Amino acid sequence: MPAVPDGEINLKEIWMALRRRRRWFLAGFGVTLAITGVLTLGQRLFRPTYEGSFTLLVSDPLSEDRQLGGPSNQLSDLALVNPGTVDLPNLIEVLTSPMLLQPLANAQGLEPDALVGRVTARSVQRDADGVLKVSLQWRNPQQGEQLLKALSQSYLAYSLRQRQEKLSQGLKFLDEQAPGLQERVSQIQQELANFRRANALLIPEDRAKQIELERADLEARERQLQQGQAQLVGLQASVRRGQLFSPQFQGASGVSGGGGLKPATGADLSGALASGAFSQLLADLTDVEKQLAEASGTFRSSSPLVRSLTAQRNKLRPLLQRRQLDAVASALQENAAQQAEVQRQLAQLEKAFRVVGPELVKQYDALNQRLEIASENLSSYLKARESFRLEVAQKTLPWQVISPPEVDETPVKPNLSRNLMLGLLLGAMAGAGAALLRDRLDHVFHSPRDVEQGIDQPLLGSIPFLPLERFQSVNGLWEQLDDQQRFGLRESLRNLYRSLQLVRAGGNLRMLAVTSTASGEGKTTSVALLGQALADLGLKVLLVDGDLRQMQLHQRFAADGARGWSELFTEHPPELEALLQWPEANLALLPVGRRPPDAAKLLSSARCGEVIQQLRALPQFDLVLFDTPPALDLVEPLLLGDHLDGLLFVVSLGRIDRNLPSQSLKRIQASNADLLGVITNQTQPAAKLYGYGYGYGYGYGYGYGYAPQSSKPNPLKQFEAQYPKLKQLRERAEAGLRWLDERR
Repeated sequence: MPAVPDGEINLKEIWMALRRRRRWFLAGFGVTLAITGVLTLGQRLFRPTYEGSFTLLVSDPLSEDRQLGGPSNQLSDLALVNPGTVDLPNLIEVLTSPMLLQPLANAQGLEPDALVGRVTARSVQRDADGVLKVSLQWRNPQQGEQLLKALSQSYLAYSLRQRQEKLSQGLKFLDEQAPGLQERVSQIQQELANFRRANALLIPEDRAKQIELERADLEARERQLQQGQAQLVGLQASVRRGQLFSPQFQGASGVSGGGGLKPATGADLSGALASGAFSQLLADLTDVEKQLAEASGTFRSSSPLVRSLTAQRNKLRPLLQRRQLDAVASALQENAAQQAEVQRQLAQLEKAFRVVGPELVKQYDALNQRLEIASENLSSYLKARESFRLEVAQKTLPWQVISPPEVDETPVKPNLSRNLMLGLLLGAMAGAGAALLRDRLDHVFHSPRDVEQGIDQPLLGSIPFLPLERFQSVNGLWEQLDDQQRFGLRESLRNLYRSLQLVRAGGNLRMLAVTSTASGEGKTTSVALLGQALADLGLKVLLVDGDLRQMQLHQRFAADGARGWSELFTEHPPELEALLQWPEANLALLPVGRRPPDAAKLLSSARCGEVIQQLRALPQFDLVLFDTPPALDLVEPLLLGDHLDGLLFVVSLGRIDRNLPSQSLKRIQASNADLLGVITNQTQPAAKLYGYGYGYGYGYGYGYGYAPQSSKPNPLKQFEAQYPKLKQLRERAEAGLRWLDERR
């Protein structure tokens, strides 16, 4: 399984840690839940808290009615601060503040801050902005109900005081506005009077309408005169053609020669035609024409009478025609004079209209509108002032208690369901924290699967726990195991060999090195057991002690380590065959021999490659295993790995910090060594595996050895000797910790 990048949380690793430390989790969970339950039960029995409440209507109906009114109510709104509106968040802060609660607490004989934090207020519904529910939590339900009643009366008194203060401030504001409003009305009235005086007008709009009416009459008169002129011109043309007319005669033009000519023509044409001379000529002409008509009916046209009458007619007719033409000409002159008069009057009206024009009307309307607004404001002010004075005189409470104070008989604290959920949550957190902390303090690998998931390398096999003592031989180990243990160990080693064959299928894996992170991980024992198991299978195996510092492999076979392959690096090396020891028929051992002064320098020399080639050239061995030092801080495994076919990495369970193998593997992968896989070794029994600490170290050097037991007295043991009960207590605690660390 790939490693999780730094900074990220591996949930699977956390889950596995919780499973490993489930007893720690259950213990933390149970203890926390028990403590929460005991505290909750004790508080419920001995210190319960009760809650009471009442509902308060904080909206002002008068203010709402005022908002629906006209200008006077608008002026009232200006005089008030936030009229008709309730700022619930700020109001709640005020109602629950010490400003209102401390005086009530003092009046009830309580501490000044006794009510602060115990009184809460909230809106009943989202759409009911003017309704608040005030709650009080108190341990004594009877005293709590009394406090709620006193609190409701205190809130009502506060609302009345606030109302009176607002109204007084509003009335003061209105009184301050009175001089300005009155002065404004007087000023605009004076401006309007000056305007009328300057323009000699009362109402410019009425004067403009009058001018429009007069102009319309003159234009109608002008059209009549123009029509009369056209009639006279037509009449004049008819007379010139010889068509005479009489005052009672209406010619073909449709214009009467009588009294109807005056309105149409604008001249007294009928009067001129009705004069004595004109009438006599017309009568004579008419009489002659009548006689001529009678004579023509009786006599011939050549008769003297007819000719005489014809001559008289011809004499009278031109004279009458001249008289009629003179009358028509006189009428045309009078018509033209009247049209000129109409034009003059129209020009005067146009001049007067320009004086009383739109600009003047606009100025007058603006002044009049300003006067109306100012007068309306003054009237609204007077109404509002009277209304405020009336409201100030009234003592109506703006707020109302719509549900009386009541205290519930069931305690609200402690809340059993909430405390139970809180206990479960805190218990889970405490249990998980304890389990993870214990697992972190024991930050080791616990199982082969844990190793496989924590290291990105194939797991080749696992070696079970073996009760091997220091310097004990593997033969003695096999003898002390029972049949089942021997079978399990042998199968584990054979499975490991089969896994090796599958890792490099078809490859030549003849010379292998085995290393680990630190000393004490069972690396040397694993090499010895693996070699012995393969030898039992009939393979020829050579075990080479490649740890030139510690040299322990020969001890596992109770062999002599005085001579070994370090002599092959001298100027006169012995025969390689002479250095081999045969603990068993198919198993050979090559110890180190004398410890070299600088192992790293020796293995990095060219001679080392030649020695490895000599070992590779031995034809009788099927497999050569090198036991090498730890790879975390030493370079020898990497130097040997460059000459070998592969390298096996041993990881101990329950011993090494789980971060260290990854560091060792990075060093190996950075070299030329071919890392084949990982072998796990259980260095502790199952009961102790999960409670093992860190007490390991490297200790490599030329003077390496196990530290002797300190001879100094232990102060803790001396103290426990004086107080035996403390020792019993410590032993019980250790037993409890061991039980928690056990995995079943």
